[in-house]
Amino acid sequence: MPFGKTVFLGAILAMGRMSEAKQVINNVWYCNEVNKMQYTNVGCSGTFKTPSIMSDNSGSCSVDYAERTYSGPLAPLNEQITFHLRGPLKLYNFAAYYIDNTPEDEEDIPEGYQKREEAPHKHRRFEHIHHHKRKLNIKTEVVEEVVTLTQYVDAPAPTTSTTSKVVAAPSAVVANAYKAHGKSSKPKKPANGDLWKRAGFYDSGKQILEGVTFLNNKGGIGSGKWTSCFGNSLSHMSADGKDGSATPQILADNTLFGVNEEFSIWTNQTCDGTCGYAYGDDVCYRGWDGDNKVFVFKFTMPPAHTDDSNIYGNSNMPAIWSLNSLIGRTQQYPADKNWSCWDSGCGEFDIWEVLYPQAPACEYMTSTLHSAQGNPGTGKGGGGTCDYFKRPTDTTFTGMVSYLSDGTITIQKLDDDFDFPEYITTDIIKKGFSADMPSFKVSS
Repeated sequence: MPFGKTVFLGAILAMGRMSEAKQVINNVWYCNEVNKMQYTNVGCSGTFKTPSIMSDNSGSCSVDYAERTYSGPLAPLNEQITFHLRGPLKLYNFAAYYIDNTPEDEEDIPEGYQKREEAPHKHRRFEHIHHHKRKLNIKTEVVEEVVTLTQYVDAPAPTTSTTSKVVAAPSAVVANAYKAHGKSSKPKKPANGDLWKRAGFYDSGKQILEGVTFLNNKGGIGSGKWTSCFGNSLSHMSADGKDGSATPQILADNTLFGVNEEFSIWTNQTCDGTCGYAYGDDVCYRGWDGDNKVFVFKFTMPPAHTDDSNIYGNSNMPAIWSLNSLIGRTQQYPADKNWSCWDSGCGEFDIWEVLYPQAPACEYMTSTLHSAQGNPGTGKGGGGTCDYFKRPTDTTFTGMVSYLSDGTITIQKLDDDFDFPEYITTDIIKKGFSADMPSFKVSS
């Protein structure tokens, strides 16, 4: 991440925190270990350029572009975003929450969950090493204690797949079993704040997947495509995380993603022509949309061998970050930076990222906003704080990131007993907020 160094130094200078910096490692300043941090004044107005057609004519590469306008709190990250994870890492749980104040007897898709129309975009992080992925809802139920059925829940055009020696049963049986065992009664809207409903969920140990699709960059293996011009598109990820797959799969329990292995988390809603262009058009899913959205991850980042001869090779640099979904749908790591909207400022937010493979910096998870904010027309605006979270090398870390319509993005470490409930309240989301919490105001 070549311009990461400048971003961090600039952030500290802007915040007047030079005197607080306790370490300078590889030109990156580190201040204090924290359990929460907040970005304020997030969001700007502008335009960015994104591929609209990517053609490979016998090795002759051609790309057409479209210009997109954005504005408002969080912009451009109020558009669809996707989450990208890089090893060494194990993901145990993931949940996405949206505001849902509808009466108990009404069914409703959380506000913003299917809000915006986006032109799909493929991006390769040009000086950063992260990007995309997503998965479909899978639910397993035992029917009459004899037959085990595996079905994608709430998936478009749902189909039933089976485990070994499974006899097909009416889908209603599975749906009823799901409702009886997988849902809790809806609580009343709190007197203060909002009620938030879980719109996506993954549980590694219980092998539950709802509203989520896992993808990786293995296009041409089972799904997606590969061309000599643009390389691999997105693909459905195999259950072991190593390859592509013809269909969405649930990530197997206790899967370890190794050095430089990446995957991404998307909704289970196919674009069906509503997201614009996608390089791998058979693997086209919506991201997480809206002005208010909250996500919780439980993960560990075990140590890996460090290649001292290649300290920039991400040999021991795990990360979790979010991208504008246009990036993943076109190309995350393009050979030409113009083949992605990243360079013109469509947005990335690094949530927990290790920036250096050797001790002590390999124990620090930092965050940074990359957008055009403060530097119009580029992806080199934004900024970050010199504070950091402690990397969980031999334990688990449960963390929440909230993108809210007041223009704040807040990252916080949660208690280990957080159980990813179906409903949470605004009070739970803001429980750790305080006036003196570490914060960074993004320049306008």
